Amino acid sequence: MIIDCDTGVDDAQAIMMALSRPDVDVIAITCVNGNVDVEKVCRNTLRVLKVCDAQHIPVFRGCGKPIIHSTEDAQFYHGKDGLGDLRNEIEVDLSCIQEEHAVTALLRLSKKYPGEIQLVALAPLTNVGVALRMDPEFSNRLQSLVIMGGNMHGKGNRSSSIASEFNFGCDPEAAYMTVHEMLCPIVIVSWELCLDHVYPWEKVQECMNADTEKARFLRDITRASMTTQRARQETGYRSCDAQAMAIALEPSITLETLSIHASVELKGDLTRGMLVSDWRKKLNKSPNVTFVTKIDTEKSLTIWMNMVHV
Repeated sequence: MIIDCDTGVDDAQAIMMALSRPDVDVIAITCVNGNVDVEKVCRNTLRVLKVCDAQHIPVFRGCGKPIIHSTEDAQFYHGKDGLGDLRNEIEVDLSCIQEEHAVTALLRLSKKYPGEIQLVALAPLTNVGVALRMDPEFSNRLQSLVIMGGNMHGKGNRSSSIASEFNFGCDPEAAYMTVHEMLCPIVIVSWELCLDHVYPWEKVQECMNADTEKARFLRDITRASMTTQRARQETGYRSCDAQAMAIALEPSITLETLSIHASVELKGDLTRGMLVSDWRKKLNKSPNVTFVTKIDTEKSLTIWMNMVHV
């Protein structure tokens, strides 16, 4: 597995989940601008690896801007540092960041392990889009791509585009290239799926009350996002990247899927970055993405809770 991320609160949880599984070999983490700037993303990724005693995993700095122009970040939710404004500072050595760019690392590793790599993309797809431009055969060498991003029914979560999801909206061009040019199977974990599948508050609190360093770290980084979600009177705790990672880690979590042809809107003032599905098959094109439409939340929760113990 390679994890492409913009390490904020839920990215951190997803990384911890992957590292808790002995059957998964995370061979690289590639960083990209998104929730916060790419330098903070790199720092946060090293923080997570330190807490998980997994500092042997190489971390690569990727694209610091979207392909076309800059958009908003998500500091309002993830904090200025991207990890809920950590109260207990975790010092890391930024010289540990690999000198090789994330995009060239993706290309190199896909050649080294052809047909073996599951790429899990939890962030704006800038690194993936640039990799496709540098080497069109890149996606042929991947086993699969799991994306947390996009939407099925036009529900958005951004201030500048009411109908787009954050990761797709931050770099619509990269998202467009990805859904149209990727040749390996693409699994989409949409914003709406995450809205419909949340973790019970009491179980989340139980997980954070565990007497482990990982649980204390989880409690620290999640404090602000939990407060925000409770203030919105949400029925449970929502962690989008955690749901995407659970789906990538355990296929049996997925209960229902829908394969369809989809594209990304690039021009609309209100819809730029929206993932648009051809529900009526007007384009007469073969499906290029598979939406996960229903999951076993209890199985997902089990993986999420186990991450603080392993």
